[in-house]
Amino acid sequence: MTSTSDDSTPESSDHGYSNGMYGGRKRQREDDDESYWAPQPKIAVTEASTEASSTDLYSQASLRMMKKMGYQERTGLGKHSQGRLDPIEASKQKGRRGLGAAPDSVDLSGAQFNDTEEIIQIPEIVDWLHGELDDLEDLDRSRLDEWLVQGPKKLIIDDETLFCDPEILKGVLEAKNVFDNMNDLDMRRACQRSNPFETIKNAIFLNRAAVKMANMDALLGFMFTDPVDEDGVSLVRDHELLYFADVCAGPGGFSEYILWKRKWHARGYGFTLKEENDFNLDNFLAGHPESFHPFYGVEGDGDVYNPDNIDSLMKLVMSETGKGVHFMMADGGFSVKNQENIQEILSKRLYLCQCLVALSVLREKGHFVVKLFDLFTPFSVGLVYLMYKCFHQIAIIKPNTSRPANSERYLVCKWLKSGTDVIRRHLFDVCVTMFRDDTNFFGYIFESNNRIGRNQITGLRKIAAYAGNKSLEETRQIEIRERCLREWCLPSTMRTAPRGQKTSHEEYSNELLRGADRKFMTTKENVLTKRGRHLIGIFGEVQDHWYFVPLNTPENSQKNIRTFFLSKGRQDVVMLNGKGMWEHLPRGIQVEMSPQTLIYGEIVQEHKGEDRSQRTSYALHIIDGLILDGEDIRKMPLLERNKYCQKFAEAINKPFGNAETVPIRCKKLIPFREIGPFIEGLQYYGLKNMTTRKGYLLPNTDERFYIPKALLFLCEIKSNLRMHYSVRNQTTYYYDLERQKSFNLHELENPSCILTSFNTTFQFRFLWKWEQELQIQASAHNPVPEDEADGLVCRSDLEYLTWQSIEKSRKIYSQ
Repeated sequence: MTSTSDDSTPESSDHGYSNGMYGGRKRQREDDDESYWAPQPKIAVTEASTEASSTDLYSQASLRMMKKMGYQERTGLGKHSQGRLDPIEASKQKGRRGLGAAPDSVDLSGAQFNDTEEIIQIPEIVDWLHGELDDLEDLDRSRLDEWLVQGPKKLIIDDETLFCDPEILKGVLEAKNVFDNMNDLDMRRACQRSNPFETIKNAIFLNRAAVKMANMDALLGFMFTDPVDEDGVSLVRDHELLYFADVCAGPGGFSEYILWKRKWHARGYGFTLKEENDFNLDNFLAGHPESFHPFYGVEGDGDVYNPDNIDSLMKLVMSETGKGVHFMMADGGFSVKNQENIQEILSKRLYLCQCLVALSVLREKGHFVVKLFDLFTPFSVGLVYLMYKCFHQIAIIKPNTSRPANSERYLVCKWLKSGTDVIRRHLFDVCVTMFRDDTNFFGYIFESNNRIGRNQITGLRKIAAYAGNKSLEETRQIEIRERCLREWCLPSTMRTAPRGQKTSHEEYSNELLRGADRKFMTTKENVLTKRGRHLIGIFGEVQDHWYFVPLNTPENSQKNIRTFFLSKGRQDVVMLNGKGMWEHLPRGIQVEMSPQTLIYGEIVQEHKGEDRSQRTSYALHIIDGLILDGEDIRKMPLLERNKYCQKFAEAINKPFGNAETVPIRCKKLIPFREIGPFIEGLQYYGLKNMTTRKGYLLPNTDERFYIPKALLFLCEIKSNLRMHYSVRNQTTYYYDLERQKSFNLHELENPSCILTSFNTTFQFRFLWKWEQELQIQASAHNPVPEDEADGLVCRSDLEYLTWQSIEKSRKIYSQ
């Protein structure tokens, strides 16, 4: 049996009404946060009165009709008011059982249900267990191996009373057993009618697991979608993505919630069984899947039981994130039809492997949440103990979105400690721990099992009562649904298809730009054609606000295109042609981007290797951005926009060489004064056509490069401003060409007012084409003679500007 997870089932199961009843795979996932709830009291929902007035027994229409015929309240319906006072009770007859038949086990269990024992708390209580800061020092590998115990295979759980009250375990097993022979349909209907939280369902997401994750995230102070350290400082640095892993995760409800909450600012790695347990990315409607990347291990099957798969997942995550993910969710499960009582025993290997993956992919201070079932056996509790040692805090919670009658609960682990590799390697070999000397931990597990067990018994008996009496209804479902959605910060709207699916690209872009005139998008770039002082008139004497990016496409060709790219989601990406119309990308080039995205970029021909062994492919390089997944960045300064585009490209770029789509990269803005070092740093590469050209080696790739054929200059200040140098004052100043007035930056109340938006940067861009090799050969100290340059702008012309600028800066800063 391999681990799988399925948040398409209504609930993880511990009995026929859950996993087994719904036929098979199961998996839910949730997220947890501690700091928010630890010190605060919880508020219980007030029970609505169940006593009904006499008029509540009839519909208003029926009551009016009866009154016309002489009916008076609290009297019988006969001529002399001699009739019965109460409505005839609904029949409790089951099937074809004869009158007077002895009640079955469901009836007997239902009769034990006492509604005063049902506890509903919104929000739920979170009881954190804090570990010691140095409690890993005593856990070396030899001691861990000493704790490892091997014995005969065990398939009964009735005697596992070390970690709970024996009466609680007995009550849970007896309450479960009464449903062994119940019809699945009757069981399902009773569950739906009896669960106060049932009508919440999947809200705006693909399944209930996503809502369960929202429940836990809000309950725990959003510790997953907004993780902070012990001092409340965000664990996600500025312009860094929120990295997460979703293990045993198909079809992906947990991840859909995270992507809805954080959008493209989060990048996820999914690991789950393939085929019927795979991710359903096409059904991610609330959260867009472009920054979520499924991975199936070195074996390609997504089997978490395979150590090689775990190792390959760890290598992928570490290579792409550097430190590991900020948090990991695990929600694995499988069908235990007719073996519900020993689900914990059957799941122990899954428990272990999910914990092992967490220790393999989490960064220091990362969080972990994993679904567990019963915690009665030494193996399960021992594994929880090791997690307790690896993290600063742990909590075992039963979220309200987890059906009260099942054994499901979630282990939440907060802030991974450093130095846990010894435990990770031990778990790699499989472990069982001995821990009874730790009285705090032992007491925590004992009380947790008893508390969840008591509530489970009540939930099971309630289902039995509702199964035995079909007239019973849980009247608080609508009220509780509305309150929970508010508590979890979820909308109460219905799940809908994304906007734009049936909208033309023309209409889609107009909506995205909010009606703004897009004529500027067809503006041709300014081309550098003159040398000398003409360049000073463009760039000024000091070029501190100018940047450049190398281009592979000075002119558009068949597949090398520089233009605007619009995405409606997934691979529905189009480009703007020379006539200002949207058209499909060149044949053979597939790009995947988040919906509601509009960027300016170029399709680049990239190379790997040299000469005849060289391989060529294409990539989309972002030059600048306007709107990223609905987030309008047009008014941001150039450098800020570039940081957002870098982050966006990192989020949506497919890892490990996805063959279906081309890579997406964001060009780095290079300061104007680094023109000389940039050109000097270009390397010669042999191409397939047996020519040799200077190429630009792409950072953070597998030795890929492309051939620059031009530089595009972008300015971050308004086009009417130039930066100059005052010889008299030996300082820099700005000159406004429109007002013909100079000023110093410190004279302005808001210095950032000189920075410009996307439109001005785009229309004021300048292109330097490399038409001849000699243009980039000479330097400022060895310029190209005028007769040889033939009027072309050369490296020496631009480098001379930077040399003067640097010299003036040195004079300023040396004083």
